[in-house]
Amino acid sequence: MIKSDMQKLKALSAELIPTLWIGKNGANDSIVLELRRQLKLQKMVKVKMLKAALFESSREVIAHELEHTSGARLVDLKGATAVYLSPYRIKKTAQNDIAHQRKGYK
Repeated sequence: MIKSDMQKLKALSAELIPTLWIGKNGANDSIVLELRRQLKLQKMVKVKMLKAALFESSREVIAHELEHTSGARLVDLKGATAVYLSPYRIKKTAQNDIAHQRKGYK
């Protein structure tokens, strides 16, 4: 991925709200499974690491561990918040098609 693409993704990620929180149990199997599930539904997922998670590992270690175990690409890591790009192909739904038709897209 080229630098300008990463900059665009980082800009888009700023508007996201976290949908997954990592607590005192760290990046365990259930967190990885939930991240994969969310990445199948969305292009990007924002993950927030709580202070309790950072007692055992650093934020960089947790972020890269999630990247490798989920197959996602780490787009941004700011503070205790990481954003991942989905490795899955985003499927069009009937709802998306209707929204595009309303805006004049085909």
